[in-house]
Amino acid sequence: MPSNFSIHALRSIIFASAVAFTGTASWAARDFTPQAGTWVISDELDGKPGRGLAIDVQGNTFFMQVFGYEKNGDATFYTATGQMKGNNITVPLKRYQGGRSFGGGAQDAVEDGSPGSVTVSFDNGLQGTVQFPGEAKVAIERFQMKSAEFEMRYTEKGMWRVFLIGTFDTETQHHFFSELSIGNSDVAGEDIVMSLHTEANANRQRLSCEKLTGRDAYSCKSNESTGEVREVQLNVANTDVYGTVDLLKDGVLHRLSMHGIAVSGGGGLTITGCGLERDVYVADINNCVQVSTPSSGTWVIEDELLGKPGRGFAIDVQNGMVLAQVFNYLPGGEPTFHMGSGTYQYIEPSFQLHRYAGGRWFGGPPASAHMLEFPGDFHIRFSENEVRKGFDAARLVGIAHIPGEGPKRMVRMALESGAVSAQGLLGQWWLRFQSSTGTQREARLVKLTTVDGDKVLSDDGTVVCVRPNVSKPQRVQCTWQHDGMDMQAYFHQETNNRSYNALQMRDRHGNLMGLGSVPLN
Repeated sequence: MPSNFSIHALRSIIFASAVAFTGTASWAARDFTPQAGTWVISDELDGKPGRGLAIDVQGNTFFMQVFGYEKNGDATFYTATGQMKGNNITVPLKRYQGGRSFGGGAQDAVEDGSPGSVTVSFDNGLQGTVQFPGEAKVAIERFQMKSAEFEMRYTEKGMWRVFLIGTFDTETQHHFFSELSIGNSDVAGEDIVMSLHTEANANRQRLSCEKLTGRDAYSCKSNESTGEVREVQLNVANTDVYGTVDLLKDGVLHRLSMHGIAVSGGGGLTITGCGLERDVYVADINNCVQVSTPSSGTWVIEDELLGKPGRGFAIDVQNGMVLAQVFNYLPGGEPTFHMGSGTYQYIEPSFQLHRYAGGRWFGGPPASAHMLEFPGDFHIRFSENEVRKGFDAARLVGIAHIPGEGPKRMVRMALESGAVSAQGLLGQWWLRFQSSTGTQREARLVKLTTVDGDKVLSDDGTVVCVRPNVSKPQRVQCTWQHDGMDMQAYFHQETNNRSYNALQMRDRHGNLMGLGSVPLN
């Protein structure tokens, strides 16, 4: 993955396609967003080294880095980028050479031809197909991983995960917004329980749950004869959740789809001295340290963002594990990739990077790769003081220590221009408002449609959102004029939005932000 493969070129593609989109009604909005991170070819997932995909979709902009092999067995990488039309995209694969190697001096890469075009189609946010040059179409899926420590954590009594969810029907009409908690109950006679409630704690319901064997999935049924929510099928995929909610309203049972994000985790009942942990996915179990999960996807060395082809990272942190692919070059200029994985902890994660050889090339027969060399350890951190500009910035900024080089600041790559401008707030959101005294709270579905200078207005004009701090542009403040009172909502907007007070339902192009209709079995 050339981290800054060509920023100017990508921006040009984005701008030209965005202009075209405004007048192209045939470009239908998606009903899901593919999850950013590592994807694999389903039939090649055999536990042996092979090839794979690092996919990042933001809005309509698609960016993919393919790690694979040449006919002579050498490891290499390709990139593909462009604007999606609905759920599909066909774009040229590009190869580069001459870029910077581990420990080498600054060196720009140059484009080195194309093996042909690639077609990628998505069925939902976790599944799809790919067709490489010279090959038949094959299924792909989001690669998922989990540490033993993470699994152990959720067998403890009193441990909870907290999600924000929005529900909608088959016509994508929205029904309700809720905070959902699930965990092992500390109440005698109870096992796994789920709690749903609104901001004002009205309509709180408690459901009994069964964890499905071998999966991070739950089947839950209401304990209350009067509650509207009768049954919930909940599936957790990294930091996204999906499933169904059976809602009984006016004597009619409705089955609703769910879109949600993980926002926090709880501890304290069995870990002495631990308070509420903001993000249980990577929190240090032994030291009760609050740690943010960095945003999975494309990362770049900040000082190497010069608008020319270069090197970069695909970083994937999920469920206490980290997987990284480094797309770079050998001292002779040949493109290659290095890959490593390990347990993600508060203390600086360090794991070995390896280079491989002998895997499958485009159009070639099935082949497993073998480890070729170990150039050194890769150190990354996202939570140290020199990284953070406020708590949530740790998701978007980090420090990378590459073999043979000193620590360098890296940033999560925003693929669409204006991501942290007023325009970047356009779309549909569930926002949690409260009065200045905190006595009145209410969640509201808001459609932000109009940019007026540095402000963004809702379609009915009653909600105004701004970015009040130019030094921290991801922070957003929204004001709602409600019953003669100023209600406020504050949140932190980022790539793969995970703010505790906001859930984005649709992006500025009209695409649904959730994983869509993923099979529950």
